[in-house]
Amino acid sequence: MYAKSNPSDARANNRRLLFRLLFPDRQLSRATATDVTGEMIDDGLLRELGSGKRDGRGKPGTLLAIDTDVLHLICIDLSHPYVMTGAVMDLRVRIVERRERVLDDGDRVDLDDVLSLAGQMIRLAGSELVGIGVAVPGVVSGAGRVISSSNLGWDDVELRDMLEDEFSLPVRVDNDANAALLADHFLGHGNPNCLLVQITRGIGASVLLNDKFVDGDDHAAGEIGHVVIDPNGPACTCGKRGCLETYVSAIALRDRIRRDPNRRADILAEAGARLGEALAMPASLLNLHDIAVYGPPDIVGETLLNACDETVNSLSRNDYQSGMRVRRCELGDDATLRGQAVSVLREIVGRRGLYAATTQVDKSCLELDGCSKLRCY
Repeated sequence: MYAKSNPSDARANNRRLLFRLLFPDRQLSRATATDVTGEMIDDGLLRELGSGKRDGRGKPGTLLAIDTDVLHLICIDLSHPYVMTGAVMDLRVRIVERRERVLDDGDRVDLDDVLSLAGQMIRLAGSELVGIGVAVPGVVSGAGRVISSSNLGWDDVELRDMLEDEFSLPVRVDNDANAALLADHFLGHGNPNCLLVQITRGIGASVLLNDKFVDGDDHAAGEIGHVVIDPNGPACTCGKRGCLETYVSAIALRDRIRRDPNRRADILAEAGARLGEALAMPASLLNLHDIAVYGPPDIVGETLLNACDETVNSLSRNDYQSGMRVRRCELGDDATLRGQAVSVLREIVGRRGLYAATTQVDKSCLELDGCSKLRCY
């Protein structure tokens, strides 16, 4: 027995498809668009640009593009050590305002600080807001619950529910590597089949197969940072010894380079080789040819990438599979922020009445730089 199709689902899918065709900066003739165009213009998602070129006989079609003047969203990135970053973004996921907060306790993040930064970004937006996104290092459920984040010191944190209760806005909470892969896929050079490794405060991975994320039974697909590669290795924050993260994370590598600067190239080459060893099996298992590595340029440079590329290909080479390409994700420090914004957009674009449902900031709060009233809008 087949389930009946729901017209509202079809309409939401049409909205998502049209938005994706235009995202981030393409144009489309309204004559070729769908019947949801008018409502998406009313919702502040799209705008008309005037007449395009005439194709054959008849009147030229009106060009459509994503509207960047009406709606905004905010995102917070918790993936970097010693700092958390917040941004107000437009619908092309360009940063309008950004703020950073240095973490007093090194790499530990207090939930009250996340709420406070979100409140500050909402006040900075000063415009219609349609959603909040947070990128978190660790295991995150589909419902936005942080199951575990050893780097943040969090377990079973209902982050999405907490933020939605506090701010009355739709919220997306995602793994930071998934966010970076979304950015690489939509804004960079990513392919429908890709493995991305993120090297920041820890190390995590994300896999895209046929344009779909691999989540795993426990939402922990890609959590390679705490796979033990040397049982006698250094102690890890997770309580084990010799995890991949203790050898390849930005914090671990910078510490080694600081203690022995003359061996910088050797240290990075060794890290690249270890990473290649760890990736050879999953990349071969999934028949992936595209491996992107995202991280700070002082770590993720030619030395590490070349060593990783050479190792992963030497360990997985065979007669029936073409070589793998290891490349740098070249979207800068804000890749995770921008990818998390893409995640928010994918969540909300299918909903009707966005503009009418937006949250507006109380104008009096815009003048209070240190305002702590998180419900004042």
